[in-house]
Amino acid sequence: MPARRFFALLCFCASLSVSTPAFAQIPGVTSPAAPAPQQPKTPSDPLGRENPWGCILGFITAAQEENYPLAIQYFQPLTGRPRPSAAEEGEVAAQLLTILNQKFTGALDFISRDPLGRLDDGLPPDEEKVGGVLGVSESFPVYLVRLEDKEGRKLWYISRKTLEQVPEMYETLQFPELEKKIPRTLVVHRFLAMPFWQWLAILLFVPIALFAGRILTRLFGLCVQLLRKSRGLPPLAPQQFLRFGPATLVLATLIHFWFVNFIGASLLYRLYYRRVLLVFLAASFYWVLTRITRALTARIGISLSSRGMYAERSIVSLIRRFVEVTIFIFVALLVLHGLGFDVSTALAGVGIGTLALGLGAQKTFENMFGGISIVFDKVIQVGDTCKINNQTGVVEDIGLRSTRLRTNERTLLLIPNGVMASVVVENLRFRDKFLCQQVIRLRYDLSPDHLRYVVGEIREILAQNPKVEDATARVSFLRFAEYALEIEIYCYILEREYNAYLAAQEGLFLEIMNTLEKTGAVIALPSQTTIVTQDSWLDPDKAKAIKTALDKAHEPGVSGTQVPSP
Repeated sequence: MPARRFFALLCFCASLSVSTPAFAQIPGVTSPAAPAPQQPKTPSDPLGRENPWGCILGFITAAQEENYPLAIQYFQPLTGRPRPSAAEEGEVAAQLLTILNQKFTGALDFISRDPLGRLDDGLPPDEEKVGGVLGVSESFPVYLVRLEDKEGRKLWYISRKTLEQVPEMYETLQFPELEKKIPRTLVVHRFLAMPFWQWLAILLFVPIALFAGRILTRLFGLCVQLLRKSRGLPPLAPQQFLRFGPATLVLATLIHFWFVNFIGASLLYRLYYRRVLLVFLAASFYWVLTRITRALTARIGISLSSRGMYAERSIVSLIRRFVEVTIFIFVALLVLHGLGFDVSTALAGVGIGTLALGLGAQKTFENMFGGISIVFDKVIQVGDTCKINNQTGVVEDIGLRSTRLRTNERTLLLIPNGVMASVVVENLRFRDKFLCQQVIRLRYDLSPDHLRYVVGEIREILAQNPKVEDATARVSFLRFAEYALEIEIYCYILEREYNAYLAAQEGLFLEIMNTLEKTGAVIALPSQTTIVTQDSWLDPDKAKAIKTALDKAHEPGVSGTQVPSP
């Protein structure tokens, strides 16, 4: 079957598979089918208790805003008697919030957002453990239970066995004693549902955390200096104390985060603080790793350059960039995981996005693979002088997308690696000698013997010059030009660098000029000479002999023309 018909048949079958079947109606025989009854849709919970994460976050938000009637709706409903009053339940909600703010050791972002919860924690399907709170017994787990409400919805609630331990746990806290030593105004007044004294403590501890982080990094630096001294290595360059690097910032951030947990700041604000902190730590971690990789590749590059392994140095540079991209993707996935996103879904999205990107960015991948082929084929290397597309310059960098060429006009030329892989590249670094080809034009008033003498003297200069290759050097009388006798000089100068070649060629030309002056030869200039004379151009004796030979050639029985010698 032809391909066009097969494709049409395939499209027709596909359209049938997604179409709704229709049947002809015969009056009195068939009747339209009755529509299927629709199941009523269960309304969603306005309090967000469909999953464990929504239950905990909703309770913390309501309790922090001191909306205790709303907060107690996240508690497991009581079925028996006697039931506590709303005031008692509100007090339990306030105490539970205080306990969570001060002693909660888990991360809210790691709480399951699945309506079924985590099924691999060893608990019953309708029970969830969302973290632990350190106390006297070193363990105060917060349990959630999943129950069905009056409307048939499966919702999550804070279990009663957790709420029963709240008053006892609250009595063991030392946090109220700390607030008694603080001015009452800073405790009572709140900003964004958090006491003033906690805001002041968080802000004032920032320079302390920076100072502590800098002290730790300086101690580490001193240990490194002592280690280098014991091994006989030169000491590192001294650094200013107030110069904060990535390691100092990371340590200061961790110390500050520990302090925020210690003072019992609001768990809800710690959630956002932790997210910002996670992004900051990820950026600092990426900064540190990139500095380490660049330092290592720089040392490896210097070592390879000293041994003349320029291609390997370019490969190391390319590997460094690939490692940096890989580290960035890895850190980004860690951040997404820390923020509570499903990394497996992100990876699947990355795979689909990579496929779409590959289809839409063919040129980009062509340039990337072109750069890899350039590096591994060792066509050019960083520092080489090359001629590409009639552009001559020094290769400054071989990237994943393009190659940078510094031209003789000091402009920066970016050539896509896909073009580099398909054009003719002339690498001047592999040139072992330079061709020197020159034509000297002498005046026509030189005699043959005089011309032979000049050519011989120039040959002697080439033979005595140590920079000229003897096997290929030649000096020859080339042609009778329009206004001069042309002598060609053809030789190779044994120099690899262009500047050294120019110096050797200059010395050679100066010696040739001295020889021309010594032999009396004069360089011909483009000119025209008019000669007015009444003398015959030929010698009379030669002219007479030629006339006799021509007359004899016309005589019968004489073949050919013979010109007698003078």
